Amino acid sequence: MSGFSESWLGLREPADLRARDAALAARAAAFVQAKEGGDPARIVDLGCGTGSTLQALHGQVPGADWLLVDNDAELLSAAVRRAETLGAQARALETDLTELAAIPFDGVRLVTASALFDLAAGDFVDALVQRLSTAGAGLYAALNYDGSKEFEPSHPLDGVVMAAFNRHQVQAKGLGGGRALGPAAVSHLTRSFEARGYTVEIAESPWRLGPAETALASAHIAGMADAVAELDVLDRAELEGWRQARLTMAAATTTIVGHLDLLARPG
Repeated sequence: MSGFSESWLGLREPADLRARDAALAARAAAFVQAKEGGDPARIVDLGCGTGSTLQALHGQVPGADWLLVDNDAELLSAAVRRAETLGAQARALETDLTELAAIPFDGVRLVTASALFDLAAGDFVDALVQRLSTAGAGLYAALNYDGSKEFEPSHPLDGVVMAAFNRHQVQAKGLGGGRALGPAAVSHLTRSFEARGYTVEIAESPWRLGPAETALASAHIAGMADAVAELDVLDRAELEGWRQARLTMAAATTTIVGHLDLLARPG
C-alpha cells in the first residue's frame, strides 16, 4: 500500500534519498550483513512503491534477497525493473499490507519501509511488531513525518495551516482500523518494539527544500492546502490566499519538513 502515483514518488525521491540519516542506514545495513549462515539475508520492503528503499540500501547490502511488497501492480513492476537494473535479487508480492498473514516473515532478517508508518493505525503497527518479534526480524523505517514544518520566509497563516494539516494526518488512511498515527508513528513504534525487548534507535531525516526543489515544494504546498480544505476548518478564501502566496514564493523559499528514521533490532 503506497497509495501514491509513480510521478509523485519520482518527484520526492531525490529529497528522500538526501534526507535519510546515513549513519542509521549504515547500521541497518550492518545488521543485515551480520547474518550468519550461507544463505543470503532476506529483506522484506513494505509499501515498496517504485523501489526507493532498495535504491538507497542496495549498495550496502550486496547479495541480499529482497521481497518487494505493494498493492499496486504498476509500482511493483517499476520496482522490479529497478532491482534488475541494479543487479539486485528481488521478487514481488502484490497484496494489501493489512493482510499481514499473506506476507512471509519467517527467516527474514530485516523489514524496511519508507514514508509509511505515519499513514498506519496503531493496531496495524502492533500486529506487525508482533509478527516481527516472533520472526526475530528487525525494522528499518525511514522518513516518518514528525509533524514539523518550517517556511522561510514565513507567512502569517503558516502555523494555522500546519496545525490543520496535522489534524488531517491522523484521519483514517486505510492501513489498519481507526485513526492514523500521523506524527506519533515513531513514538508508537518505539513503545511497541521496546515492550518486546528490542533496541530502538531514532535519527532525524528532514527534507530541506530550496530553489532547486521548487517543483516538489509546490506539490507539497498544494497537497497541504487540499488536505486542509477537506477538513473545512479554515475560511476557504484565506486558505486559497495562503496557497497562492506560498506557490508564488516557492522558488525563493526554504522549506524544512521534519521526518524521523527508526531502526529496531532484536535485543
